[in-house]
Amino acid sequence: MNKNLFKYSIIGFVFVCVLGSLSHFFFEWSGYNTAVSFFCPVNESIWEHLKLLFFPYLIWSIIQYFLMSREKGTLAAKYIGALVGMTVIVTFYYTYNGIIGKDIDFLNILSFFIGVFAAFLTDYILIKSSKLKPALYDTLSITLFIITSAVFFCFTFAPPFIPLFKDPQNLSYGI
Repeated sequence: MNKNLFKYSIIGFVFVCVLGSLSHFFFEWSGYNTAVSFFCPVNESIWEHLKLLFFPYLIWSIIQYFLMSREKGTLAAKYIGALVGMTVIVTFYYTYNGIIGKDIDFLNILSFFIGVFAAFLTDYILIKSSKLKPALYDTLSITLFIITSAVFFCFTFAPPFIPLFKDPQNLSYGI
């Protein structure tokens, strides 16, 4: 077990929170560059805002994997953490929105930070437990990170017409 796991988790949490918060604005700042749209939200839909967590977290996952000397199970724990974090964001949003009946920016921002925290807490517990050691799990996780990225890319340009993908401000879908 890497003795620096807690330190990496704190640094990673800050990294993802800062990069994710900034990436909310990258698409607009880039002059609506299509290349940026693959990794950053193009509208205010919940789906597009999951990119705020997923891509910065993916970058940190790769960094942490190498910092931890390619310790087996790290990438598997990170992928599960990403799924948990994104699930928390979606659940938080639809729960508060169902209760209150409207979007509140402060709660949307809070859901992001809670989701990032849940992602890091999950991967910390899983890495520390050493239950995901088989190399197959990391190979599978790399494949799942790639597939999830591809799904984000596709749904940016051709989203399903369901509420998860609908921009609540201008009622549009995708780019």
